[in-house]
Amino acid sequence: MKKLLLSVVIFLLLITGAVTQREFLLTSYARFFTVHNATRGADALVVLSGWIITRLPCAIELYREGYAPRIILTEQRHPFGRLKQVGGDEWSIAPAIIQALHATINLVKVPSLKGGATSTFDEAYDLKEYSLKHHFNHLIIVTDDHHTRRSLYAFEKVLRGTGIKVEAAGAQNDIFNESNWWQYDTGISAYVMEGIKYVVYRFSDRNASFIKNY
Repeated sequence: MKKLLLSVVIFLLLITGAVTQREFLLTSYARFFTVHNATRGADALVVLSGWIITRLPCAIELYREGYAPRIILTEQRHPFGRLKQVGGDEWSIAPAIIQALHATINLVKVPSLKGGATSTFDEAYDLKEYSLKHHFNHLIIVTDDHHTRRSLYAFEKVLRGTGIKVEAAGAQNDIFNESNWWQYDTGISAYVMEGIKYVVYRFSDRNASFIKNY
């Protein structure tokens, strides 16, 4: 009986601690996924597909600060191929972003090895081929904050043995961040899925066979 009572007390204390310290715990969880280690002297800033509205402006800022002499975009497979001309893709949106930010940049699109990347691993293999062909030795991948650790991990796996140095720079958005992500549906979706995807990426260097990529 005493052991049961002690177990209940400990359980209640743990629950109380989790509730009272929830902001600290949730913020700490989110910060794990963020990596900012970009250094100047890279051959290219690589804007990963997924959310160009935040990622390209971040790359432009780094370009202006002299981190790399060029910005390149990956080629993403359009989820609705038959309606691509209606909604456009990230490549078609990029010029408007550049114009709005009064930037002067000639973008380059990295050709996909499979008709359009559907994952970060796909992008890493595309960049490996492109970088070896153009003799790049240093890349900075630009993506959203919560995606930096996983994307960096994927690129390091794929580029292992090539001598190509890869770093990450995270872009912020105007909706959520590490300290409030649980208050927004988009933040919850981003960080919960990131935790699942990161675990999957730890055990593979290619797309998971049990997950269908569009």
